[in-house]
Amino acid sequence: MIRRTFKVGDTITISRTTNAGTGYHYALTRLSGGIALVGETVEAKEKHMLGGETVQSFVFQFLQPGAAEVQFAYYRDVKDILYEDVFTYAVVAPEETNEICGGWGEYEPLTEDDKKVFNACMTLLGVKYIPLLVAKQVVNGYNYRFFCATETVTQKPKRGFAKVNIHVPLKGKPTLENIVSY
Repeated sequence: MIRRTFKVGDTITISRTTNAGTGYHYALTRLSGGIALVGETVEAKEKHMLGGETVQSFVFQFLQPGAAEVQFAYYRDVKDILYEDVFTYAVVAPEETNEICGGWGEYEPLTEDDKKVFNACMTLLGVKYIPLLVAKQVVNGYNYRFFCATETVTQKPKRGFAKVNIHVPLKGKPTLENIVSY
């Protein structure tokens, strides 16, 4: 499974392999949101083989919460360019992952129980919320913080991310506290 959610400050390396003799290279063509290119290397896959495969590695760091996008192109000249799909990543703030007494736990994949809590409260129309991760806090019951991908149910859907906060009391039904869009 490809990881698509990161914390502010995390780094990732994306590598591409090419054959040096073809003249083709990879280039970064899109970088948007809270992400920065912090390093790039090109190395021969096998040190003693001239004209063999090379590995281009791009190192990125996530700088701010929200959505971040990366796209590469494979090219030899301006007439011969192939664009890859856009990679979209969700970035969460580090203060949302602190582990202190009474504080929020780490963001984690959803369990079946987490999905039941989410589905009990999310009966809204107009925007589809897809929970990706959940953080929990124990305070007179449970607070849930769901990090979600969003998609409007319009002819041309708009996509984004949101934080959905739900409270589950010790006795009673879960209630939707608020939704914060990124």
